[in-house]
Amino acid sequence: MAFSYWESKEWLEGLDLGIVGGGIVGLSAALFAQKQHPNWRIAVLDSDPFGGGGTSKNAGFACFGSATELMADRITLGDKAARDLVQTRLDGLRLLRETLGDAQIGFEPSGSMEFFRQGGMTRLPSNSEIFDLNGWLSEVTGVPDTFEVIHASHLAERQAPEHECAIFSRLEGVIDTGKMNRSLRKKVAAAGIDLITGLRVHKIEPQDSGWHLHVQRGDELTPIRVPNMIVATNAFATQLIPHLNVQPVKNQVLVTAPIPDWDFRHSVHLDAGYVYARNVENRMLIGGGRHWNVDAEETERRLIEWMHSLWPRTQDVAITHRWTGTLGIGDTREPIVRQIDKHGVVAVRLGGMGVAIGMSIGRQAANLLSME
Repeated sequence: MAFSYWESKEWLEGLDLGIVGGGIVGLSAALFAQKQHPNWRIAVLDSDPFGGGGTSKNAGFACFGSATELMADRITLGDKAARDLVQTRLDGLRLLRETLGDAQIGFEPSGSMEFFRQGGMTRLPSNSEIFDLNGWLSEVTGVPDTFEVIHASHLAERQAPEHECAIFSRLEGVIDTGKMNRSLRKKVAAAGIDLITGLRVHKIEPQDSGWHLHVQRGDELTPIRVPNMIVATNAFATQLIPHLNVQPVKNQVLVTAPIPDWDFRHSVHLDAGYVYARNVENRMLIGGGRHWNVDAEETERRLIEWMHSLWPRTQDVAITHRWTGTLGIGDTREPIVRQIDKHGVVAVRLGGMGVAIGMSIGRQAANLLSME
């Protein structure tokens, strides 16, 4: 289906910047690019009506990494790179809250618990390991006790035996993913930036002083010329830039019906963050499980079994919502933010931490584009 004269003239011609991907990174990059270049015409293109990657499907964790995740990052990345990554996550969360406002994103400083389930993939770190981890983190978190070992009975609605312990962090929280996405879109619209959904960028081609974005509409491909481009499609980036080290992986999320008098406060990490749980308006949310490497049906069965065993009151509550979100991962948890050339930037591979780092990565992408 070809574009009409009016569609081409008003939305697709005369652009100064085209951004591929309408999630948190792409929309944030648009906002920061517009601040740097107030006279630019900027359009963000996404094939999904809601920016259907992780931005509209994440579980709403305002987190920077559980204790066992960060211990693993120190091994794989080294102390400096791992600490820099934590700093990026903390900066991104601050930027998100400052830019949109806590009420507008439904932010709650819930604190988090990391629980160690019998038969799980992680063990409770020793006191000396937690002491060392806290010392390593103190210069970025600003507190000496980022993590503390407590009795697992503090895990709300959990009847834990006396010997079981968990790790608590008061610095993490949760957001309302829907409110965040809506607020970000409103801010983009108020800045005069066009968000065009329902259009898939099928391929990109470099041109003299710019790029062609080949947009698919129906059975037709139409090239849109832009002098500057940012690719922010996270898990799906290799569809446009094949050599990137990023792979899409799917996470399942389940939400129950409301539970009367559900006294569940903290967000929860299990199995080094591969499984997670939280309260959503007195409903239980549990998700993840990609590390099990089983099909969707078995993943859901295991998630429900874990939920029932950890929180017995969920056993008689129906699952009312279930969906799959797609993460962008690679050899490490570090995101990819770099110039393709002086007119193009790629900002992808958020490693399941899009809420924390998305806005910060968007700002980095806009800054790289302005360095030409």
